[in-house]
Order: sequence, then C-alpha cells, then structure tokens
Amino acid sequence: MRRKIKKGPFSKVPNEIKREMVRIWKTMSEEDKEHFTNQVALALSIWGTDDEGLELIAIIMQKMVEDGSKNLADFGLYIDWFIKNGGVELYEDKKKAIKKASIVVESYRLKYDLPSEPHKSIF
Repeated sequence: MRRKIKKGPFSKVPNEIKREMVRIWKTMSEEDKEHFTNQVALALSIWGTDDEGLELIAIIMQKMVEDGSKNLADFGLYIDWFIKNGGVELYEDKKKAIKKASIVVESYRLKYDLPSEPHKSIF
C-alpha cells in the first residue's frame, strides 16, 4: 500500500535551497540558532501557525538563501523585504498580522543588538 505524501510548507522550495538552509544551520553558533528560532516563534505567534503562516516562513527563508544570507538569524530582516516587495498583498487575511510581526521581530532584533544588514559573504 502506497503512503500518500503530505505537502508541507517547504514543498515548493527547490531542493538545492533546502540543502543550503541545512548547511547554514549547521555552521551557525548556538546563539544565532536561538535568535533564529525566537524570531520565527514570534512571527508565528502573531500571524498564525496555519498552512499560510508556515508557508510564509518557507518563502522568507528561501529569499534569505537566494539573497546570499549566511545566517538564518537574519530572518527578521527579510520580513521587511517581504512587505516592501508586495508579498503581503498575496496574504490579505494576514496583512495586518504580518506587519505587526515585522514590528515585534524588529524590536526583538534591537533588544539583542542584532545586525541591521544580512550576513553575506563578500566573495
């Protein structure tokens, strides 16, 4: 009997991007891993953990990797990217929540003195 494979929030993310996400995670410090996890948790607590909420995480993480970020703790910076580039318009029901999450996550980033620019390699 064949098992039906459930499509998850990362099902549309190309495999090479997913591999890069894992590679980045493995190279991150424990402190940066905690900052990433906290930012994602804050965002999900505001915009929701339904399918669309989880899909937003995947979209933002994919953009981070495509943009060359070398640290997933840059997550909060890319919520703003998502809003500024019209992504929020695709999620009309979550529009206010996404904008609120951006403010809350930015406050978190300021509290912990996280960089205001993504970690990128200059090479």
